[in-house]
Amino acid sequence: MSAHRQAQQKQAKNRRSAKSGKGEKMRLKAAHEKELIDARRSNPNYAEPDFHQAGDASFEDDDFDPMAIPPTGQKRKLVVGLFLVPVCIVAAVTLLELFFRATVDGKFWKSEGFWFFTFGCMLWFALGWFRMQPAWLYVFAHEFTHVIAAKLSGGKVHAMHVSDEGGYIETDKTNVLITLSPYLVPLYTVVIFAIYGLLEAFVDMHRDVMWTLPFLEVTMWIRWAWLVYFFVGMTWCFHITFTLEVLRTEQSDLEHNGEFFSIILIFLTNLALIGALFIVASPTVNWIDVWEDAKGMVLWAWEYVSALRST
Repeated sequence: MSAHRQAQQKQAKNRRSAKSGKGEKMRLKAAHEKELIDARRSNPNYAEPDFHQAGDASFEDDDFDPMAIPPTGQKRKLVVGLFLVPVCIVAAVTLLELFFRATVDGKFWKSEGFWFFTFGCMLWFALGWFRMQPAWLYVFAHEFTHVIAAKLSGGKVHAMHVSDEGGYIETDKTNVLITLSPYLVPLYTVVIFAIYGLLEAFVDMHRDVMWTLPFLEVTMWIRWAWLVYFFVGMTWCFHITFTLEVLRTEQSDLEHNGEFFSIILIFLTNLALIGALFIVASPTVNWIDVWEDAKGMVLWAWEYVSALRST
């Protein structure tokens, strides 16, 4: 056998040995990771991780370690957040001005939408007072909103877990929409509006309907729109209270996208939702009023800044 042939065989043996050693290291690493996971789960205080990443798959939820997924575009998001600050100010002041204008003559307080929306809010807070607010309903809404956002973003969802202690989904994609969607979209309120829109095509939701209460034999007149206002108020308060609670205790989603940018985006989106609900319920305010007030405020701010620059 030539020396060249012997050298080739020796190199091939070394490659097989290195490959075998690498495979053994990978198996040992996997076994070690499994031991760590089993040890953590044997702890009675262990909680299922909400978000972690393995390989190309990402596991999305509330309690993930933000250091496990490298944040992307933090500086760009910070700049976007800074540009959104004036938008938030204009939107907030516009909403306050319209609210003040609608309540001066008292018509808003007398509207059906306001009263039944308020009744829904009061029922939700009453349930909270008696500690009857089921956390798993929020966990389901939170995770299902992640699922919808992942699907809309072109990702695949491999699993979804929901419990009273928390939940997670397994998806192969993550972005701002997927991460922050549960804080931006009140899922149950959207469902109520979808049902309302579907029924409105076949039934006059504002027509008086005679309804007899079962067992009590009491007849009363109702409008189906009242129930819509009621459940919108209840589900919106559900969304706000649990969102504030989660943001107070869990900061991982915000840290991954940048806390400043995330807070600004959450604030602006929920402010827009409040404004939309207010306009729908108000008999005197419409979208043209919103546009005119916002435009006037922007022009005033521009003139004020121009005056400061000229001095």
